[in-house]
Amino acid sequence: AEVKNVIGVLEGTGDLADETIIVGAHYDHLGYGGQGSLAPWTRDIHNGADDNASGTAAMLETAYQLANRKEASRRRIVFMAFSAEERGLIGSARYAKEPIFALENTVAMINYDMVGRMADNKLIITGTGTSTIWPEMLDGLHDEFPFEVTRKPEGTGPSDHQTFYLQDIPVLHIFTGLHDKYHRPSDDYDTINFDDMDRITNMVVQIVDQIDKLATRPDFKKADPVRNVENTGGTRPYFGSIPDFADDDEGLPLSGVTSGGPAAKAGIKKGDVIIGLGEFTIDSIEDFDSALRRFKPGQKVKVTVKRGKEKLELEIILGDPR
Repeated sequence: AEVKNVIGVLEGTGDLADETIIVGAHYDHLGYGGQGSLAPWTRDIHNGADDNASGTAAMLETAYQLANRKEASRRRIVFMAFSAEERGLIGSARYAKEPIFALENTVAMINYDMVGRMADNKLIITGTGTSTIWPEMLDGLHDEFPFEVTRKPEGTGPSDHQTFYLQDIPVLHIFTGLHDKYHRPSDDYDTINFDDMDRITNMVVQIVDQIDKLATRPDFKKADPVRNVENTGGTRPYFGSIPDFADDDEGLPLSGVTSGGPAAKAGIKKGDVIIGLGEFTIDSIEDFDSALRRFKPGQKVKVTVKRGKEKLELEIILGDPR
C-alpha cells in the first residue's frame, strides 16, 4: 500500500526565512500486529497510543502554539508526520532523499517519539551532543521545566531523528522511556499521562522558539555512540528485555522483562543490569545490540547481571527474531 508523510509549514520572515527547523513525529504503528509486535500470538489492533500517537499529538500542539505566537517566525518551521517508521525509518529516509526544503539549510530537527508515559518526572533527551548549544539551552529551561533529564549525546537511535543526524543536522529526540505495553495491543489511550505530555510539549515549544530566534544557526557536531563490541549486522535474536533509558550507569539497566519471554525464563528481573553477554562486556545498549547479533535463535548464552550488590551468572535460550 502507498503511504505518505504529512507536512505542514509555518513560513519565516526576513533574512533567515530560507533556513528550516523541523519538528517531527512518526504517525504509523503496527496495525493488527505481526512484524514488530511483542504479542505475536494476537491479531488485536495495536493502537500505539504512546508509540506514537503521543508524539504526533505533541507535534500538532507544538505547531498550534508556534503558529499562534504574536511574533512572526524568523525561520521556516516545518511540522512532519512521518509514515513507515516502524518498517525502518522509511518515511523520514524518503524525505531526506527528496527534501522539499534544502537539507543544507535545515538547521535543527526535533523528534517526538513516545512522550506519553512519563513516570517519576523522568525524561530522556537524545542528541544533546550534536550541537554545542544544546546543553546550555536545556540548562536554561530547567527552572521552568524541572524534569529529571537523562541526556544522551549520540545522534543515532531507532527513530526518525537519526535520518537527519546522518545528514549533519543537529537533532534532539524527546522520549519518556520504554514500558511493558510497548508494541502490544495494551498500548492504549487509558495509559497516557496527559499532564506531563503537556509539560513536555510546552518545553519543546520553547526550544523551537529559542532556535528560531538565534542570530546564527546551531553548529553541528558528530556524536556517535561508543561501542565495545563490533556490530556485525545480521538478524537479532529475541531476548525479551525492556531497557531503562533513564538510567545512565554502567551496563544495560532494565526497566522490565517481557512476561514469558527468554529473559524472564532465564530469571532476569526488572532492575537487573546486564554487564555481560557471552564473552562480551556490555557497557551500553549499543554494546548489547551488537553482541546479541553474534548469537543465533535457540542458542544458550551466559548472561552476567548485577542485582543490587550481587553479580549473577544466568543462562538464556534466545528466541526467534520478532
